[in-house]
Amino acid sequence: MTAKEAVPVRDNEPARDDTSVIQPIGFTPAQVSTGSNKLLLSPKAIAVVTCLCLGALMLVYLLVARSLIFETQPADADVSVSGFALRLGDGHLVLPGKYSYTVTATGYLPQSGEVEISSDSNSRHAVKLERLPGHLQVVTEPRVPVRILVNGAEVDSSDGLAQSIPAGRKRITVLTERYLPFSKEVEIEGLDNTQTLTASLRPAWANVHITSNPAGATVSVEGKILGTTPLTAELVQGDRVVDISLPDHKTVQVPVPVTAGVDQTLQTVDLAAADGTLRVVSTPPGASITVDGEYRGQAPMDVALSSNRRHQLRFFLDGYSSVEHTVDVRAGDLRDLNVELTAVFGDVAVTSSPPEAQVFIDGKLAGTAGETFTLPTRSHTITVRKAGYEDYQTTIVPSSKLKQSVRAVLLTGEQARWSNVPAEITHGAGGKMLLMRPNSEFTMGSSRREQGRQANEVLRKISLTRPFYIATTEVTNREYRHYQRMHSSSHANGVSLDNDSLPVVNISWNDAALFCNWLSARDGLKEVYRTERGRVVGFDASANGYRMPTEAEWAWAARYERGSMRKFPWGDSLPVGKNSGNYADSSAGQIAPAVLRTYNDRYPATAPVASFSPNHLGLFDMGGNVSEWIHDLYTIGTGLSTKAEENPVGPQDGDYHVVRGSSWKHAGLTELRLAYRDYGAEARNDVGFRIARWVN
Repeated sequence: MTAKEAVPVRDNEPARDDTSVIQPIGFTPAQVSTGSNKLLLSPKAIAVVTCLCLGALMLVYLLVARSLIFETQPADADVSVSGFALRLGDGHLVLPGKYSYTVTATGYLPQSGEVEISSDSNSRHAVKLERLPGHLQVVTEPRVPVRILVNGAEVDSSDGLAQSIPAGRKRITVLTERYLPFSKEVEIEGLDNTQTLTASLRPAWANVHITSNPAGATVSVEGKILGTTPLTAELVQGDRVVDISLPDHKTVQVPVPVTAGVDQTLQTVDLAAADGTLRVVSTPPGASITVDGEYRGQAPMDVALSSNRRHQLRFFLDGYSSVEHTVDVRAGDLRDLNVELTAVFGDVAVTSSPPEAQVFIDGKLAGTAGETFTLPTRSHTITVRKAGYEDYQTTIVPSSKLKQSVRAVLLTGEQARWSNVPAEITHGAGGKMLLMRPNSEFTMGSSRREQGRQANEVLRKISLTRPFYIATTEVTNREYRHYQRMHSSSHANGVSLDNDSLPVVNISWNDAALFCNWLSARDGLKEVYRTERGRVVGFDASANGYRMPTEAEWAWAARYERGSMRKFPWGDSLPVGKNSGNYADSSAGQIAPAVLRTYNDRYPATAPVASFSPNHLGLFDMGGNVSEWIHDLYTIGTGLSTKAEENPVGPQDGDYHVVRGSSWKHAGLTELRLAYRDYGAEARNDVGFRIARWVN
């Protein structure tokens, strides 16, 4: 179309050629609303967007989530999981994290727990539910009340129903009176179900026929009366005791072993007439009573006597004449008997040293020593007492036929204390020790003019007052091997030094001291020697344990006699007396450097301890056999002092210890003397030791 053609033609206006130009008309734009009701997207678009978002979220969830599967027993159990868990088939789809779960099933105990889901893998969990307890109804034939045991333990039950029995195989035992136990294995299914167990019970009794002479006696078992004889009674199996009683007759108890189902007839029981009773009173009370020679007790008392026969009764009490009575009683009788006893006296003379001490009899002052006391012929405690002395006490029973005497020797407190200290003891290794109570001043060492004297035998004035125990012999191999089981004293040129009864040798002074400490610990005494790492580093002079004798003790025990000092073990002059000890005699020529040609003690080396006579104190081998280690460290004095050394124990420090006494190797004048002193520290085959200990 041309512009001309688009021009409208009006009928009332003439056409003009100059209208070929198009004239614009006025245009007014539409009004646009600015309100909130105007949607940017259409509902359809919103729905599409929402679906896309949900799809994206689901896709992300499916990519991130992991499966959580529970394998349950029972298989049909219900599983609930906390939080957002998408059930998917037999499991759940969950995001990583922690979840709580609960598994439930009918007839089972619920089970809860927690699981943690990782982002790495799926999770599978096995859950086995525990069955609820079951119930058991026990039906017995015949119907009787029962007790029910499950696996040996009784459970509560009512009318045969036992409730809440854990599921599983159980041993059910049914108990009831007069029937044998019934027992059976039962599988308890649980699940809160009630099962029934039928128990056929067998009788647990037997028929026992009982008769008595005379008849009509009452029969009872465990206090339950069953009837009167003759009687057939049902007794439950076991060891039963049947009581058969009849007035004016003695009750008889018959033991009856009963076996279920095994009937028996007892032998007729003869009922003897009942005892009579004698009520006895004595003056004074307390008299002992015998009936036909059998002791029954002390008056006052009721004495049962067999009826219809005579009985001989005797009554006696210390200090009184005995009384006899002949008595008979009838069955069931009760009689009284009063007995008067006559006192009997005896004389006791009491003397004392020192005289004029007081005499107490049974705790009461009775008089003065030197008197004679008339006392009842019963036991009395006599105490004799005097100021400044310990009491003397004794017990005596006076006799009416013979005058008796008590002589009380009163001791001072010191004397009494020492009377309780044993004169001889045996130490833990088996050796004997004697108590020594020296109270002496003597001179130890030897004069410069004495033939054979050595320079180390300096004269020392000694005061020895401290009491001590000392072994009667040197320590033997047997005793030492209680301490060192593997010790060997070896031999001397083939002659054994190792027999059990020979003195132990080849031990150092330190070895001997350690033996003393071991023996002290064994006997519960305080150790004398202080040690560090197995070496003696000092001693405790206040300890009461075992030790070696001090040099002063050894010299006093070996030499001091009646105020003078012996020169040799056998006396004060040579030659050696016969059987005086074990020295280097003619038999030791092959092993000793020098020998006594005219002396033979029969032992070429050591001799069993105590082979020769002891000295005046009862000590063996103070000279000869083996020389002896001494407690004291070795020193040499400077000369005789005017002041006596009191109970010397030697210094605490030094390198060597004193050795005293001659040995089986010695034959010279110097060594045979009791003043001979040697020293050393290491082991020798002719040096042993004996032990001592102080008495505190």
